[in-house]
Amino acid sequence: MPTDSSSGQRGGPDVAGSLRHAPVQERGRRRVQQLLDAAAEVIAASGVDNATTNAIAARAGTSVGVLYKFFPNKQAIVEALALRYIGEIEQFLSRQEQAGIAGWPLEEAIDWIVRAIMDFHRTHPAYQHVYRAVRGASGERGVLLLDQARRVIGHLLALRMPAVPAERLEWHAITAVEAAHALVVHAFILPPERGEKLIEETVILLTRYLSPDYAPHTDAS
Repeated sequence: MPTDSSSGQRGGPDVAGSLRHAPVQERGRRRVQQLLDAAAEVIAASGVDNATTNAIAARAGTSVGVLYKFFPNKQAIVEALALRYIGEIEQFLSRQEQAGIAGWPLEEAIDWIVRAIMDFHRTHPAYQHVYRAVRGASGERGVLLLDQARRVIGHLLALRMPAVPAERLEWHAITAVEAAHALVVHAFILPPERGEKLIEETVILLTRYLSPDYAPHTDAS
C-alpha cells in the first residue's frame, strides 16, 4: 500500500493549532512530522476509529509519552493531518494557478482538478478516512478544514469570472467541492474501468453545472 508523502513543506502554520506543544527546534519539528507520517500509515491501514495513539507511537518508533508531549489526543492528530493535506492540495493548485489554469477551457480545468484529486487519493490513502472524520466533527477546526477546501476552489472560480456575486460564487464552490469529493471517493473504490467512467461523468456534471457562470460562450460545451 502506498504511504503518504513526507516531502515538501508539510505541517504549515495551521498545523501548529492542533499541537499541545509547538516545537521550536528542528529535532522537535521532525518528530512531529514522523508522528503524522506514522498516523497516516496507521489510519490508511485501519481507519480513524481503529487507530490508536499507542499504534501511532509504535509506528513512529517512539513512546506514547512523546506523542502526548506534542498532541493532546488522537483527534488533534487527525486535525493536523487534515490541515497538512489541505496545505498540500493548496500548493499544487497554486502551482497550476501560476500555469494559467483559470484561463483554460472550463472542462479542461475541471478535468485536471478532478484527476489531480483522484491522484491525491492514490498517493495519500489515509486522506479519505481523515476527511470523513473531520467532516463529521462538530469542532471549529473541522469547519475550518471544509472552509479551506471551498475557499481554494472559490478562488479559482473568482479568477475565471470576477463579476459573479460573492454569495453565488460561495455556493458554487461548496456544491462543486462536495459533489467532486463524494464522486471521487466512490470512483476510487471501483474497478479501474468503472472508476475512470465515473471520473469522466463527474467532469461532465461539474462542467454543465458551472458553465452558465464560468464559461465564455466560446468555451461552453
